[in-house]
Amino acid sequence: MPTAFRVQPPPPSHVGDLVPADTPHAVSVALPTWQDNVDYEEGEQRVKDAMTSGYPRFFIHHRIQALADLACAKFGQPDELCILLPTESTARGCSSFLSSRSPHVQSRIVSWPIHAVSSSSPTDSTPSASAATRTITVWACFFPSSDFPAAKQYWQHTGEGISSRVAERCLILLGEIEADSNGATGGAGASPTQATPSQAGPGQEGATRFFVNGGGNGAVNGGRYASSKSRYQVAKGSATTPPVAAGIEVARPTVSSKLRYSTSKVRATNGGDSGEATPSSSEANSLANSIEQLPMPSASSSRRPSQDASSSSPLPTPATPLLAMTNGTSLVEQDEDVLARYVEERYGRNLDLSLAPLAKLAMRRRIAGVLREGPGEAIPVQDMTGAKREESTRGVTGLTEDDVWLYPCGMNAIFHAHQVAMEAWKREGREVGKSVCFGFPYTDTLKILEKWGPGCHFFGRGLTSDLPSLRQTLQQSSPPILALFCEFPSNPLLRSPPLHELRKLADEFGFLIVVDETIAGFVNVEVLPLADIVVSSLTKVFSGDSNVMGGSLVLNPKAPHYAALKTAQEATYEDAYFDEDAIYMERNSRDFQARVAQENSTAEMLCDFMRSRRVPGPAATGVIDELKREELANGAETSEFVVTEVYYPKYMTPEHYLASLRPPNPSLGPKSSGFGALFSLTFSSILASRTFFDALPCYKGPSLGTNFTLACPYTILAHYTELEWAKEWGVEKGLVRISTGLEEPEVLRQWFEEALEKAERAVREAKERGETVE
Repeated sequence: MPTAFRVQPPPPSHVGDLVPADTPHAVSVALPTWQDNVDYEEGEQRVKDAMTSGYPRFFIHHRIQALADLACAKFGQPDELCILLPTESTARGCSSFLSSRSPHVQSRIVSWPIHAVSSSSPTDSTPSASAATRTITVWACFFPSSDFPAAKQYWQHTGEGISSRVAERCLILLGEIEADSNGATGGAGASPTQATPSQAGPGQEGATRFFVNGGGNGAVNGGRYASSKSRYQVAKGSATTPPVAAGIEVARPTVSSKLRYSTSKVRATNGGDSGEATPSSSEANSLANSIEQLPMPSASSSRRPSQDASSSSPLPTPATPLLAMTNGTSLVEQDEDVLARYVEERYGRNLDLSLAPLAKLAMRRRIAGVLREGPGEAIPVQDMTGAKREESTRGVTGLTEDDVWLYPCGMNAIFHAHQVAMEAWKREGREVGKSVCFGFPYTDTLKILEKWGPGCHFFGRGLTSDLPSLRQTLQQSSPPILALFCEFPSNPLLRSPPLHELRKLADEFGFLIVVDETIAGFVNVEVLPLADIVVSSLTKVFSGDSNVMGGSLVLNPKAPHYAALKTAQEATYEDAYFDEDAIYMERNSRDFQARVAQENSTAEMLCDFMRSRRVPGPAATGVIDELKREELANGAETSEFVVTEVYYPKYMTPEHYLASLRPPNPSLGPKSSGFGALFSLTFSSILASRTFFDALPCYKGPSLGTNFTLACPYTILAHYTELEWAKEWGVEKGLVRISTGLEEPEVLRQWFEEALEKAERAVREAKERGETVE
């Protein structure tokens, strides 16, 4: 049946292409085949040469690398590299981490205030004077180039590094790249570590690829992330984004109000006049990182609408075809999806500076459940700062936006949850004990708990059967356990921990509970009443568009240690979330509840189908209701089935998940709360896993929660150097993780049926040839 969104099947993608295509700040990258993923982990040159982007904490964006190269040229000493950070405290954190390594790593910190190279008066083709003369300060932590692997760990695990948009703005201020009339940027100077350009994929023409070297003569060595891994690779993308021809479908939902702010009483002009709206004093400091106002596109260089983006009247919406002007004369009726992309790229940054703090305020209220809005509804910015607070829908009385903090990415929120827990204990004169990681988590969560503070106890299965041994650990720990970290549900096994039982233990032994709700999201489940701290990666389904990073941290005002945590948080928190990133994130998130509802329905349909084709036999650990033979496809030859398990909250520890399931939103239908968009599949052999994965025509790459369906061989990507360790905890090498998108359900069902048939046929034919299939 048709859906409310128009997300089309992706264009053909090649290894290293941006995901989604033509998105300069894309969060994912194309690794279309199983072998591409293996070769990526092995550091094969063909993959290195093709990569133009990657997941931001594993891959240095070309804008960040260009700015780091300039920092090295300006402040560096021979044989030094640097990591760029947004604040002095984050830079000192990096230096402290390097000092704690064995052997000790020497480092030094340099403050770099970046000013505009020109303060020319604003014209129709230049930014406003106030924006053109502002300053952005970045902090560079320098270290010997041979110690890059250690610095890379800090950058990856903590998520403290600057974002690609910060780097881009700095390069514009420095005059290294130009902001063209489209809001895109021109080419930067070549990197001193350039490699010979290789053949670019579609949308990457003109790209120059280069790589970070440990010295001047070789690759970085040492540590888990050795130089053979292409994670160290950085790439300089093409200078401009290829134009989109009229009539081409763009893979994004057409929800018109995502594309504008409602400014009926606040006219945001190119001159920077913010009208009546004034940000609150608590948010005013974030204006230091405000986005640069870009000029209106000139009629001579591109199509432009007849309405100013900052006007008090709404922009044309994707539901209404645009009458655009070319050279001020001819009118061209544009396809609605082309218009969605047009507004995204032309006007996404053309907002008054005062709107960035309001965007952050709107997101904090949205996360706190105190912002009353319809799905996709435009934000009445004139009412934001003085609006009456509504009672929270998050299940905790008294919760407000003052209990919500924003971070540059989800892992940074997790890192700071651990930091604030330790700080709260220290302020109360308590000795800080180890933490507990309950359940198999996303890899960097465990690394944070192991590498910062006194250490971690790991309960990798995270099941009810682990509670007796957990109690024993709690009884024997001296000093007492600080905090228990868990995911609800977990990634990639989709198990939900017994939160009610964990809450009882926390109250008995006095430790904190920190829950990562990223996978299900607070639209589907409500875990805050059972937690002290709830963290989430806003990069995922909250955004959906896969073009911006963000994270959040929420304190439960009814939790026993709230006062201590709030005091510590308010004393240490810095707003390092770049304003331009916040503006993109806020706009993306306006319709996230409606997107979640559709993805819930589609994912459950796909999982029910895949489970009907599951090999009969014992269920995986954590599955309560075992698969019965009568559930199998009618008349199917079960000996040919290749799916061994479907990991989905509906089947994995469902009693724990359902205990925190939120009631449906009547305006969004019965699936407005459900089991989420993410599921994982395991197969009877690597041949079956590989064939199924390769046959899926969706986007393939890292990340999840995207508006488009996204698949990856998760264990290969996340645990390639520790496959046997992951297998001990039930995470098989052949596991394929699927993030369900907003494509038509019938289209997705056909994709999965055909891919599964190819996998079953490949195994059958291999057996007929007498081959051993493992």
